[in-house]
Amino acid sequence: MCHSTGMMNSPKLGNATDWAPRIEKGMDTLYSNAINGLNMMPARGGNPNLSDDEVKAAVDYMLSEAQ
Repeated sequence: MCHSTGMMNSPKLGNATDWAPRIEKGMDTLYSNAINGLNMMPARGGNPNLSDDEVKAAVDYMLSEAQ
């Protein structure tokens, strides 16, 4: 998982400083980026079988770990 290591400049799981600029953009943006992909981040975390709700749940989990 890219977020466990900060691979390709992704925000590290549990690091509030890494996540702060992304959180400022709002949940709709975070969800959209996770669902559709952004730059080096693949859509749906690289798993096209994930539903939108599953992707949103993953985002929610990562944010909860960053607080």
